[in-house]
Amino acid sequence: MITFEKYTEIFNEVKKCINDTLIHTKETALENYILFLANAEYKEECDNPQSEMNPYIIDDQIEDFKDENRLRFLVDFLRKYYSFPEPQTIAENDEYRFNIELMIYTHIWESKPFLKKLFRLAQLGNLEPYCWNVNVPEMRKSVFIEKDIKKTLKKNKNPLFAVIEKGFHSSLRNAFAHSEYVFDTSNENCRIWLGNRKRSKGEINDILFDDWSQKFVYSVLLSYHLIAISDQHRKNLVQEIGKDIYTINYPFIIYKNVEIIYRPETNEFIFNRK
Repeated sequence: MITFEKYTEIFNEVKKCINDTLIHTKETALENYILFLANAEYKEECDNPQSEMNPYIIDDQIEDFKDENRLRFLVDFLRKYYSFPEPQTIAENDEYRFNIELMIYTHIWESKPFLKKLFRLAQLGNLEPYCWNVNVPEMRKSVFIEKDIKKTLKKNKNPLFAVIEKGFHSSLRNAFAHSEYVFDTSNENCRIWLGNRKRSKGEINDILFDDWSQKFVYSVLLSYHLIAISDQHRKNLVQEIGKDIYTINYPFIIYKNVEIIYRPETNEFIFNRK
């Protein structure tokens, strides 16, 4: 179970970490901030002589569409199970809800759009050029999360490191993805037993229901806030920066400065074709 007080604490913690990271980037590396909000992306399928499209694009609609569907589902789920209508102050342990949560948890930590956003958010603190081409591996995503995301956040002393630490565990993701788990309600210490444990450092055999609830809430709120707060920063961009045209260093064949435009009325970025 999880209390309304604890849920609210996690909600605010995750929200603050993401918002602070974006604000810090805006103040120290504006171009990276713009490219992050513009969903700047490299499309390998367009990088060939037959393609009429440039492989380096902004506002990738397919990635946006995936996020839009996922966000709508997350919002509906959170409203249904974590709205805490009065006088409810606790989300009780519920095996039906837990089964849905295991699916959501696995999808979150397998989602390439989500992991790309997290990777770029981690890299923003390095003051390095924006990474257009993020290679999320098909297998062993836990290594990518640990070494390419968490390690970078920890190095930069970004509190998002602790958020991921509290939410992600490879043992949970692997067991849920392969249906290797059992709910144990045989005594008061209800838990989820994991059936695919490898004898390696850091692996776990089981997790108490209450501990699972916190892991899940950290993960689902990280996924939700990363989308929602990024979108809010995007919609406030012109008002906060004071202009709608931005110069970026564009990486096709050779790097060159080009301009992109943000249109608040349609919430879209386009290249300036002047």
